[in-house]
Amino acid sequence: MKNTRNIVIWIWVVAILFLTTLTYNLLQNNDQYKYFTGLGSHISISPDDSAIAFSYFINGKEAIYTGNIDGTNIKKVTETDSERHHEPKFSADGKKLLYLSKDSEGIQSIHIINRDGTDSVKLTDNKSHVEQAIFSPAGDTIYYTAIPAKDFGKGDEHIAEDGYDLFSLSLKDGKQKQLTDKDYFSMDSLFISKNGNTIFYTELDGKYEKLRSLVLNDSVERLHIPEHSSQNIYNAQLSADESKLAYTDVSPQSTDSLYEYELFLTDLKTMKTEQLTKLKKSISSPVFFHHSNKIAFLKQTNWPAYLAVYELNVINTDDHKIKTVPLKIENEEKNLLFIKTLDRILSNTYTISGLYLLLLGLLTVYFHKRSGKAFLPGIISISIAILAFISSFIVSAITNPWIGIAIAMIALVLFICSIIILAFAFFFKRFAT
Repeated sequence: MKNTRNIVIWIWVVAILFLTTLTYNLLQNNDQYKYFTGLGSHISISPDDSAIAFSYFINGKEAIYTGNIDGTNIKKVTETDSERHHEPKFSADGKKLLYLSKDSEGIQSIHIINRDGTDSVKLTDNKSHVEQAIFSPAGDTIYYTAIPAKDFGKGDEHIAEDGYDLFSLSLKDGKQKQLTDKDYFSMDSLFISKNGNTIFYTELDGKYEKLRSLVLNDSVERLHIPEHSSQNIYNAQLSADESKLAYTDVSPQSTDSLYEYELFLTDLKTMKTEQLTKLKKSISSPVFFHHSNKIAFLKQTNWPAYLAVYELNVINTDDHKIKTVPLKIENEEKNLLFIKTLDRILSNTYTISGLYLLLLGLLTVYFHKRSGKAFLPGIISISIAILAFISSFIVSAITNPWIGIAIAMIALVLFICSIIILAFAFFFKRFAT
């Protein structure tokens, strides 16, 4: 009798721990960048080549910074607690910056701010998710790609119905205009010609990342450089004199198991392409200097890890020499070792699975001693797993496919745990005295 009472006490203890851990995982922010400190994924160079703008994380809070091109004199331009600020772009006169803010739902909006951090203004609402935005050469218009917020992240079938398109926003009267009606799956690498008449962007046509151009005067859309040898163009940018195109693509030296994205340069007059880097990493956000033959870019030093750690580099396009630019940012990072360790333990799948197995194991022993029904907890668990698996298809069809996939993965874990417990019940029932 005493042993049964002790088992009941342990069942309650483990049940409370399991429910607490499960509730924490359901309510917590699963963003892997929530404690991250490091450089963001996009950079911009001022028109006079004297300054750089970038985003930087400190303890998961991402804000916009500016500094000298050599990484000195770093100044924080924006302040944020609930949103993340990134993808800064200089205006043509260098006096203003635009940037994107990301809310807790992942929806991005356009902001504009003076270079010194004053007079921040939000230009788009949360009804649209903005992917990228740029100034016009005259500085009076912002062009951006966006998708309705209600369709953001909801799967291919929603994109087909109402996907990404190109828009313009006048800074004089605030009027917005839709420039395309293509409902693309994606629209990236947004840039504009120096006369302001042609906008370029890449879009995924289902197989390849293609570079397209839209002539604003006649609204004609063209496939740009259609004979590109590798079929893919990522992070495309045009030089100030429009004679060269920089982009990233999978290196020919890459292995089949790990793609390495290197920096390439195409001469638009001769259509000859050369590979500028052989760093065996992932290169992103190439930006031309305006008055010299240099390109700044970001190298992911821990490629292919999801939590990207970037390093700022500058390459001379004549001799291909690369220089690393250290960003001397004042250390505002707090010691969050205890919080991060606790979060890592509580959000660990093995912790939840282990507590679930321990709970079912205790229940198996309890039911065996009370009624001889040692298989009951395992049978209930496997029934829940089957119901969860069936519901994943329903959720995928009715709402968000990604939620359905998540439920299916949970069902798989439940099923594995159930099989383990049923095996435990079999041997326990057979050998227990």
